[in-house]
Amino acid sequence: MTSSVALRVAIVATLFGAAAPAGAQNASQGPIAQLQEVVVTATKREQTIEEIPLAVSTIGEAELAERGITGFADYLPSIAGVQFIDGGNLFQNSITIRGVGDGSGSALTQTPVAVYLDETPLTLSQGALNLDYSTIGVQRVTVIKGPHSTLYGAASLGGTVKVETRKPSLTGGLVSARAVLSSVDGGDVGYTLAGSVSGAPVEGTLGLEAAGYLIQRPGYIDEPSRNAEDINDQRTTGGRLAMRYAPVANLTIDATLYYQKTELSSLSYWGPQFGDTTSRPLLFDQPSDDEVTLGSLVVRYGFGASELVSATSYYDREASAKQDYSSSFFNLGIPGAVVTSSIVAPAKVFSQEVRLLSTGENRFSWLVGAFYSREDYTEEFSFRNSVAGPLFDGVNAYVYETLAAFGELSYELTDRLTLTAGGRFTDYSADTRLNVTGLFAASPPVDRTDSETDVSPRVAVNYDYGDGSIYAQAAKGFRVGQVNVPIVTLPGEVVPAFFESDSLWNYEIGAKTFWLDRRLQVNAAAYFIDWSDLQSTLLAGTGFTYIANVGSAEIRGLELETVALLGSGFTWSTALSFNDGELAEDVPTVARKGTRLPGVPDFTFNTALQKDFSMGGRPGFARVDYLHYGDYDNAFPTALGGSRKNGDYDKVDLRVGMIFGDFEVAVFGTNLLDERPILFRQNSVGSEEVSTIQPRSYGVSFSYGF
Repeated sequence: MTSSVALRVAIVATLFGAAAPAGAQNASQGPIAQLQEVVVTATKREQTIEEIPLAVSTIGEAELAERGITGFADYLPSIAGVQFIDGGNLFQNSITIRGVGDGSGSALTQTPVAVYLDETPLTLSQGALNLDYSTIGVQRVTVIKGPHSTLYGAASLGGTVKVETRKPSLTGGLVSARAVLSSVDGGDVGYTLAGSVSGAPVEGTLGLEAAGYLIQRPGYIDEPSRNAEDINDQRTTGGRLAMRYAPVANLTIDATLYYQKTELSSLSYWGPQFGDTTSRPLLFDQPSDDEVTLGSLVVRYGFGASELVSATSYYDREASAKQDYSSSFFNLGIPGAVVTSSIVAPAKVFSQEVRLLSTGENRFSWLVGAFYSREDYTEEFSFRNSVAGPLFDGVNAYVYETLAAFGELSYELTDRLTLTAGGRFTDYSADTRLNVTGLFAASPPVDRTDSETDVSPRVAVNYDYGDGSIYAQAAKGFRVGQVNVPIVTLPGEVVPAFFESDSLWNYEIGAKTFWLDRRLQVNAAAYFIDWSDLQSTLLAGTGFTYIANVGSAEIRGLELETVALLGSGFTWSTALSFNDGELAEDVPTVARKGTRLPGVPDFTFNTALQKDFSMGGRPGFARVDYLHYGDYDNAFPTALGGSRKNGDYDKVDLRVGMIFGDFEVAVFGTNLLDERPILFRQNSVGSEEVSTIQPRSYGVSFSYGF
């Protein structure tokens, strides 16, 4: 059965890199006394966080459930050095790590953060579509800060987010269920229904698991011109079928089928000039969808002192969005003209990775591997004036092929000092076909092939001093270049046909330490990033956006994460980050040297206090989370219509629960201060529109595990 004490232990364990306390006991045997290491797969082998010379944060399954986390917005902002901007549109959710990004969430370039679902890279070469995979049934979310292109490829310019799902057990079964009901102040009612069942039909050989979920996020934006209320509700349905098969010793086969569909009834934009969470007048709803079906096969075979891993995956994904531009200049001054923008973006992606790595306790440890992927990505878009006809229609088709070889070697110089060196050679090619027609078509069809190679090295040293470790590393990351979609410009404006790849070097030192007889853990990192040819989203005089390389930048930062067992059932955790990023040179028409990089606050701070208690012989808990998110510029001074201040908010969440055997009941409140920060701005529809965090909400959850 599910143990309430084990659940409390795991909650403490997963707070910002701490692990389950040693010798987890039940309550009658005394309080939890110590913290110990967490095992992660950040280096594509199982190692404790203290063993690897990387800045890593992880949130485990128990904490995900404890905090009611279901998606990016619930957990990414609370991790030191990580920024998440909800752009109000499934095409514009932006993840940034250590300030590497431009805050725009542009779908015109590759995202600067790699997102993985188990062994599958989800980051497309074109289109910053970050799949917000639900955390229901997820065992762990690991965030690797700083570039790690050696093991994770091109998109890991700023870092990597790994979402790892629970694997079926070969020795037992599990039945779990969750139901959540919530309400938003001034908005609608939301709910979550989820369940999973797993078992081992053949003990020790075959394990199966099935999981499903339905998440209805409540709407809270009104559109008075049509008497429409709560128009931005969002529904996510999904499921997972998993099989683990171990027919012989040293051989494990994991086959998994994932499905998820997210439907946003209307984009989460509102106009401050129209009132709190009130949309500009719309002639129709602006829906946005994202649907993905993914199959993966991971085979592991151990022989001698090494292990061979093959990870094969294929996924079919389609995102779409529709917007009302009738109030913009695209109505051409025609009374009653309806201007509709729509886009459908299907992607079919195959990837294969094979790696061979050493196992066991040896002075040398090594890993070598090869990676191949093919992406077929298409954007079918239409921009139409109901009177004047097509303004521009088009089909942009991209085929990307990537081939890479990578490796890392670690050598224990002494019993405590380990040197690691590695690198990745990448060769990628892009076949691009652009065909745009209509009144605003800017050029004849484009048909071109581009290719590029990259070498991304990494070197690191790690010193284990007994109660922790100290490390230093230098690592390179890069992001692929792209073809700009031709746009209409004003006389004299120049838009590059192709923007180059950008790359950076990250230099950092860090420490992962335990204090006070392992009742306090402190992880810290300081870094300097030298970024070349950074890709940035710019705005033409006609209102169309494009990407350009805008010179070099430098970023300096500090991250600190702690977790402390205070006694009497109290656990206190903190996470803070400082980030100072600026242009390192003058960039004509964009910004001067020293201009702050957009999209990232100078300072963020998160803290949580949890009290575990007993009432009437039954365990319970109370937890409060506080997040301060600093202000940031939304763009460079002359980009996207000028620089404005975003962010600058404080968020308080509270959760209280009791456990009754296999059942848990909790009540919660989120954004209790009812803050309304501006996260994202757009000005392309004749008036400013913004996105924000969900207003103050309350709810109750019921969980069962057996």
